[in-house]
Order: sequence, then structure tokens, then C-alpha cells
Amino acid sequence: MAPTMKDIVLIGAGLAHANALRAICKSVHDHARLTVITRQPRTPYSAMLPGLMAGIYSSDDIHIDVAALCRFAGAKLVVSEVSGIDVDARRVFCEGRDPIPFDILSIDTGSTPNTHDVPGAHAHAVAIKPVDKFLAGFEAARARLLQRGAAKFVVVGGGASGVELICTMERVLRADLEREGRDPAAVTFTLLTRKAAILDMFSRGLGTRFEKILAARGIEVITGKNARWVEANAVITDCGAVVPYDELFWTVEASAASWLGDTGLALDERGFIEVQPTMESTSHADVFAAGDVASFIGRTVPKAGIYAVRQSVVLAENLRAAAERAPLRPFIPQKHYLQLITAGEHYAVGARGGLSFEGRWVWHLKDRIDRGFVGGFKKLAPMAEMVKSA
Repeated sequence: MAPTMKDIVLIGAGLAHANALRAICKSVHDHARLTVITRQPRTPYSAMLPGLMAGIYSSDDIHIDVAALCRFAGAKLVVSEVSGIDVDARRVFCEGRDPIPFDILSIDTGSTPNTHDVPGAHAHAVAIKPVDKFLAGFEAARARLLQRGAAKFVVVGGGASGVELICTMERVLRADLEREGRDPAAVTFTLLTRKAAILDMFSRGLGTRFEKILAARGIEVITGKNARWVEANAVITDCGAVVPYDELFWTVEASAASWLGDTGLALDERGFIEVQPTMESTSHADVFAAGDVASFIGRTVPKAGIYAVRQSVVLAENLRAAAERAPLRPFIPQKHYLQLITAGEHYAVGARGGLSFEGRWVWHLKDRIDRGFVGGFKKLAPMAEMVKSA
């Protein structure tokens, strides 16, 4: 008797799902049908975002073509916004279409900076995600700077995203003013973080190197002060300090999609899906989560792209195993990995273990790794002649 075909539905096309699709397609089709639901048919690789802002990369360079990936994987692509899940009835609800049934579900919807818990932030700040909305906000701020000739840019968040963003903006915007024959010092930059030091989740050597880079470029760094509320032209901190701005960007406090709160899935205190080491939900069998949206019980897994990519290999195996009712494999995160953070203008800083380093050669190393990763998706050949897109 032939095995019953299972419907595997993937919500989101983040790095974990994109990479898993390359692997799972090779043997899953004897047991399951694949469907991918995503808001956009292209997924940006955020590690290359600073290079796009600087004009080093084109939009095509930094995007993974999800439609082509689905053709390669033999998966059905549904381009739609997910509005909810009924985990008991095993249905996914999407905007403007009938519910999509599933037997096995995986969620990789990433995270976005939380601008809702700080009064005024959502109205006045540009969040670094979603990338398409961020780019529109950045280009609008760039145009306003060229029109006025002077501005104060403030970035809230001292993690990798905040540091890369402010370094890139400083190089790009001052170069813009110079090309217009204006004073590049007329645009100023401030990085605000509630942590005692920038990049506190990274190697201390890496953080120290960036502290020197920011100081050398005249970028003000305010540490140990938490943004409490935002007004039209100022951020007010928990100690009452006023940080004025003309343009405000937000990179802190990652949050998950709000609709997850209505699913009945077990979530952590920040709204991320609680998962076992196998990436299966702690509350519901046959529901998996990976990437930033996953919260591993009993261990801390940083919300970084390298971990999403590593998870993808195990996720692919476990989705296949779930379809076959075979044992699941745990994801074991690596303790040390190569950390590479761009400082703008073909310059980067890296660290591995206790060793840190910087220079143009580090940027070229990062560039080669990033181009190679995205380029791997561009080389895929389709396995199916046609995939319906909706």
C-alpha cells in the first residue's frame, strides 16, 4: 500500500527555509507535497544590505529568487500575507484567499525591530526591517538631507545591525554632500544603546575595534540609556536625557509577527515560538519553527543568519522525517563562528574565538562569502515546469 501523501507547508522564505528547500526537495516528493507561503517572491539577504545602500550591490545581487527556488524544489508558491493559523484544524489563513491545509507546518517568518512598545517610535522611526520599507525610508531621508544640506541622524540599537547601519550611512551621506559641493560635516550621527557597550553579544575585541572606528569618524555613541518614548524630533531616554534628531532609525528589540499570539502555539515572553532542540513546537506536534522566530527551550541561540543557515540542514531532515514518521534529529548550535561586520566603504571587522581583525581584506572576505551564498541559489535549475503563484 502506497504511503499517504503529506502536505508540508512552509510559512516564510527566510534563510532557514530557503536553504532547507534546496535539501528537502531531493527526497521528500515520495512522501509529501510542498507549499511555500511568503509575502514577497524575493527574499533579501540582509548581510548584504549595507552594500546595497552604498551602491556596491544591485537589488538583484542581494535577493534570493523564491519563485525560482520553488520551481527547483517542485514546491507550490503562494505569494500572500499570512493572517493566522488554526493549529488544531491544521489550516493557514492568508489575505484574500481560501485557507491552506497542512499536515506538517514550518514557520520561518523572521523578526522585526519592535517599535510598538516605545511610545512614538512606530510613528517617527524607520525600522531596519522589513527591508523594502527600510530602503524606502532611507532613500527618503537621503533626499531630504540633500535638499536641506544638513541633518542629524540617530540610530537606536548598538547591535550588529545598528553599527553596520550607522557606519554605512556615515560613509554614504557624507559622500553625497561632497559630490554636491557641500560640507560633509553638516550631517552628524549618533548611536544610542541601552547596553553598557556596543556589540555586547560579540567578541570584545570586535567591539573595541568598532568603538575606535566610530570615534575616528566623529560618530557619537551614547551607551547605558534606554529609549523610553519618541517625539517628533527627539528621543527621550529613561533618565530624562533628550537626544534630538532629524532622521531616526530603529534596530532594537526584535519581535515576532503579532498573529502568532492568536495561534495557541507556546510562545516565549517576546512572542517567539518555543521549540525543542528538534525545532518542533513544544506545544504542538508536526509544527516546526526556525530562524529568528524560533526560541529554543533551555539554550540561547543568537538571532543571526549563520544560525538560521545551520538550522536549515537539520530542519530539512526533520521535515522529511516527520512525513515518514521517523525519529527527529536535534539541532546543536556551534559555540564559535566567524563574525564579520561591515564598517562601510569596503572595510570590515571580523572575529573568531578570541582573535579580532580588520581591514579591506576582511571586507573582501565577507563579500566573497556573501556573494557565494546568494549566488548558490541563482545557479539552481528548476525541477518543475511551472509553479502557480498567487
